[in-house]
Amino acid sequence: MKKWLIILAAALVFSDELPGQSRKFRDMIGQWKIAGEQNAGVSLQVIDSATMLLTYNGETRPITNIKFDFSKSPYWFDFSAAGPGATWHVKSLLEIGDRVMKWQIFVDEERSPYFTASKGELLYLKRSTDPAPLTAQSNSN
Repeated sequence: MKKWLIILAAALVFSDELPGQSRKFRDMIGQWKIAGEQNAGVSLQVIDSATMLLTYNGETRPITNIKFDFSKSPYWFDFSAAGPGATWHVKSLLEIGDRVMKWQIFVDEERSPYFTASKGELLYLKRSTDPAPLTAQSNSN
């Protein structure tokens, strides 16, 4: 199943032609949803550089302590996300295309300098055309 997802994700990436790392933060703005069925329900909404929401395991949480390093290739994107009873400090790698984002997150482990299948969780998100944006109140329980 994992190999199938990697093949599907690679096809999506190459069909969208992620150009090098010439993109900046403005290219992240919008709503991004997981591509494929694995990790269904994962999404990232980027409103501005201080307001981002992550939906994971059915819970929408604000992202805090946001740090980007656009001088790295792939980009480094670090943040914190609070969940029930815990706060996760996440390091991640990022490539941004017009419609596809390749995102690898590392929780409780060191970030790899490049995308790898041996560490972290590799996600492919597609830019959503859904007109209904997420809000911080989406899951306020």
